[in-house]
Amino acid sequence: MAKEVAAAKDITLEGVLAGKFGDEELKALSFEQSLKLLEQVVAAVENGSLPLDGAIGAYEKGSVLVQHLRKLLSGAEEKLRILGQGQ
Repeated sequence: MAKEVAAAKDITLEGVLAGKFGDEELKALSFEQSLKLLEQVVAAVENGSLPLDGAIGAYEKGSVLVQHLRKLLSGAEEKLRILGQGQ
């Protein structure tokens, strides 16, 4: 687990945009790490400084992060639902 956390800390926007990290590495990030990285990806795409290929790649990685965040939220909602039934 400590190895996963250390690896997650190494994932940067620059690395993502350079293609250094695959989808599985992005899916290993925590909710907070994923959200922060997604915000950075969106800002990079929106500011228009990326070449077209870079913007498309960033959009693809952003989509992976959105899917991952939805999965994490869904799991949290399910846990809350189960906990709420126990009251």
